[in-house]
Amino acid sequence: MQVCRLRKFLTRQTVFALAVTATWCVSATAQKPDAVFTEANGFVKVEAEDFASQTNTDKRAFYLTTAESAPSVQPDGDPSHASDASGGAYLEILPDTRRTHADKLIHGTNFSPQPGKMAVLTYRVNVQTPGRYYVWVRAYSTGSEDNGLHVGIDGTWPDSGQRLQWCQGKHSWYWDSKQRTEAQHCGEPGKIFLDIHEPGEHKIHFSMREDGFEFDQWLMTTDSNFQRPPAGKSNKPKENATAQVLSLPAKEFEFKSGGYYLDQGKWLAINPDKNQSAAAKKVFPFPSGRYDVTLKAVGENDGKSTYLVSADKESVGSFTCPMADQTFAEGKQFHRTFANVQITEGAELEVSSKIASADGAEYSRARWSELTFTPANESTAKAAANFAKEHNLVAAKAATESKSNDRTGSPTKPVSDQPLQMPREKDGDGSVQVTGEKRMWHKVTVTLNGPYAHEQDNTPNPYLDHRMEVEFKHESGKQYLVPGYFAADGNAANTSAESGTKWRANFAPDETGQWTYTVRFETGKNAAINRDASAEAVSPFHGKTGKFNVAKTNKSGRDFRAHGRLQYVNKSHLQFAGTGKYFLKAGADAPETLLGYAEFDGTVAGKPGKVPLKKYQPHLGDWRRSDPTWKDGQGKGLIGAVNYLSSKGCNAFSFLTYNAGGDGDNVWPFIQRDDKLHYDCSKLDQWGIVFDHGTQNGMYLHFKLQETENDDHRQGQKANGFKPESLDGGKLGSQRKLYLREIIARFGHNLALNWNLSEETTQTTDEHLAMLNYIEEMDPYGHNRVLHTFPGEQDKKYDPLLGDKSNLTGVSLQNSHIKDTHWQTVKWSEKAREAGKPWVVAFDESGSAAHGQCPDLGYRGYDGHDKTGKMTYTQHEVRKQTLWGNFMGGGGGVEYYFGYQYAENDLGCEDWRSRDQSWDACRVAIEFFQNNSIPFWEMVNADELVGNEKHDNSKYCLAKAGEEYVVYLPNGGTTSIDLSDANGEFQVHWYNARIGGDLQSGSVKTVSGGGSVEIGNPPADADQDWAVLLRK
Repeated sequence: MQVCRLRKFLTRQTVFALAVTATWCVSATAQKPDAVFTEANGFVKVEAEDFASQTNTDKRAFYLTTAESAPSVQPDGDPSHASDASGGAYLEILPDTRRTHADKLIHGTNFSPQPGKMAVLTYRVNVQTPGRYYVWVRAYSTGSEDNGLHVGIDGTWPDSGQRLQWCQGKHSWYWDSKQRTEAQHCGEPGKIFLDIHEPGEHKIHFSMREDGFEFDQWLMTTDSNFQRPPAGKSNKPKENATAQVLSLPAKEFEFKSGGYYLDQGKWLAINPDKNQSAAAKKVFPFPSGRYDVTLKAVGENDGKSTYLVSADKESVGSFTCPMADQTFAEGKQFHRTFANVQITEGAELEVSSKIASADGAEYSRARWSELTFTPANESTAKAAANFAKEHNLVAAKAATESKSNDRTGSPTKPVSDQPLQMPREKDGDGSVQVTGEKRMWHKVTVTLNGPYAHEQDNTPNPYLDHRMEVEFKHESGKQYLVPGYFAADGNAANTSAESGTKWRANFAPDETGQWTYTVRFETGKNAAINRDASAEAVSPFHGKTGKFNVAKTNKSGRDFRAHGRLQYVNKSHLQFAGTGKYFLKAGADAPETLLGYAEFDGTVAGKPGKVPLKKYQPHLGDWRRSDPTWKDGQGKGLIGAVNYLSSKGCNAFSFLTYNAGGDGDNVWPFIQRDDKLHYDCSKLDQWGIVFDHGTQNGMYLHFKLQETENDDHRQGQKANGFKPESLDGGKLGSQRKLYLREIIARFGHNLALNWNLSEETTQTTDEHLAMLNYIEEMDPYGHNRVLHTFPGEQDKKYDPLLGDKSNLTGVSLQNSHIKDTHWQTVKWSEKAREAGKPWVVAFDESGSAAHGQCPDLGYRGYDGHDKTGKMTYTQHEVRKQTLWGNFMGGGGGVEYYFGYQYAENDLGCEDWRSRDQSWDACRVAIEFFQNNSIPFWEMVNADELVGNEKHDNSKYCLAKAGEEYVVYLPNGGTTSIDLSDANGEFQVHWYNARIGGDLQSGSVKTVSGGGSVEIGNPPADADQDWAVLLRK
């Protein structure tokens, strides 16, 4: 838009004067009347040209200068300084008639000692943190008479905002915050500030003091010790750059359970007869960065609806939509832009709204159509452009690769185009070896000296077309059919062999006594992945049989071979088949790129700059001489890392087994990234050494089989797109079946693990069911089958799988803030139990993508602030809200995700000691339940007994009604507990949740059932967290 003013002047012609009226238009094309800038953590920064309005322009005004254009208003004695301005644009007060002290000073024309009188800019700022804000401005001064400005707030001009002054940094863009005083004409620091007493939207004003002032940016901060920003250009995109606007239509939000309905196929709306308010959620699928976020509301003539936009439960801004002159109307006047908002990929967006009435009879419907995201700086603009470009190019590429436009499949590119690799070697003689410790729960391997094959063979493909299985039958009649796999020369982990005659099946016997094995070896098209496929028995390999005897286990301690296979037993916790004990999980969810390890064969960094291959150097000292390695000492770093985590008392770690096309792009089981039908024998054997070592050290293996970037063709949760790295485009085809079979055949013998269908899945229910059914068919041991999805997608993805609708046995939960861990654990534990089939509810990604589990206080200087300076939380909040929040919600355990705004994050972590104190907290929590024989598997959440019906984080309760109760007090203190349905006397024991140890006595030793009772005070540290055990 343009702000125009009338200016009268006289021009003399011969003997008479002619009065002429001309119109001067102030170029203000960057003006953003709808933009509302959001303060976060006591800081907000704004481009000068992004003002909402300009007034008092009859004599002087702010004019926009860019690298491409400059105002024609004269006089203006300065050349353009746009080349070094933020985003190539700035404002200047013109005309500039007083450049030196000798030029005439005219009050009210070229000088305004009173604020708010001339050239007044207004900016809209949403302040969430009231307090004293110090104002800094980036200005360009060339002399002594163009270096003054005033700042005010909400129509007022306090003394602390008058006479901003620049003496330093002449002939350059320079940040300063000094006030001109009688004592110091060049300004005193710390005296320019605005006091903001109430949260909400405020108007920040800047007005002229001296003409010729050049204005680039301004900021406000609550930090009185704020350091001057470095010199140099800002990274805001230039005005002439066409920023890639990303959009999320309202109808793509999850809204059905939130109170909205879809109106006219494009708007979300509220039915006033049913709801007063509603909310819709959506995971942010675009690159992390700073955006101008625009809410496109719909004007209505019934009332002024109100809207609130948030990201990860932090307010982005609110908006009251103006009335329309018809039933409904769309247009910019009904939009609101919230400027310069930091949003993280994976953040949970929420739009909520409330209806309103102008007459008390008819109500608006709080309609809205879309959220748009315009990059607010250059780095975000680049990332957004790359995102859009990649999406469009991939789609175009897909169209050329598929003439029928059928995108249900995915390409695979064999390394070799030859039917068979030459020269060939002789087939094996059909002999069989049985190796490994022949004891219960130990890995026993049957190796067949069978047909010669090479990893790159195509006809037949050794992975697809040879079906090698072994039937194991116990003398009692119990039997298992275990899938086998091609093992090259049988020692590929050390030789890196690509060919050979060895075929294997791994077995973990669960009975002592005599076992009989029988080898099945058949060949046919896709015989390995389809047991019903037409196939012929291959002589002399098919039918080979033999016997071996199994003794009792001789292992003890943490070694899972002392406890047996961890099984789903229709309860909310897994049970060891050997000892009968139940399991609580606590360990590491990061790095997801654990297997992107430089010492694994065939492992390549797809993004070497961002995600280099790992070496785990900090854990080399944790490797022991008795530990395994491969290829003359490789693997010590990763083996040492497993040792360290086990030594801390943790019992789980997770990893992606396929992330091509994803965040890390450095893990795949194939011989080459794009060859999905040929597997790397040596790499997978090396993986297996690490997994076996984990089992022997009491570590539950969390197999994340794929991630949101490659689980199907849905990009950013959209239904369209094409992802060549996905397996069968998300369907259950030959690629996916082979992948699942190979992973199960090679690693399924491990005793404690889960198969997680996908991290942040976007697949459909039918696709999930197909995977679940195939895993159940191939996995002879029935390991825990779980699913992970985005925080806002849980109802959509999990509800169709509850009860007998699927063979899912657990969920791997994620949220957007640690404070939501407890109630979400309770929710899914209860929903599964009510559906008739309890789920093992684990929290494996608590907290936002940016944060999650923080490092220990003091680790590399961590003090609770993330890399951006935002105050987040410490390991103590994580202990209380995530760890105990899940355990006390009836959950099966936790794994800690490391957010990318922390040191040692999810993609780059190589040092698990970054969370050393948090691992101690995990051990302490597990020991409370295990060492005190608390029957947690028979207990359910009962927060209502301690007055916490809403399941907030004030206090938790877990109960085996009438027999045993556990209370957790995150903030210490005491509580009452309702024992109305119990009888008899209960002893009251206190447990230090910070350091562990023995149970202790508090001020109350016993309580009696039959009513509400007080549990008393803890033995010490009354303001710290304690667990309380009440038992008969």
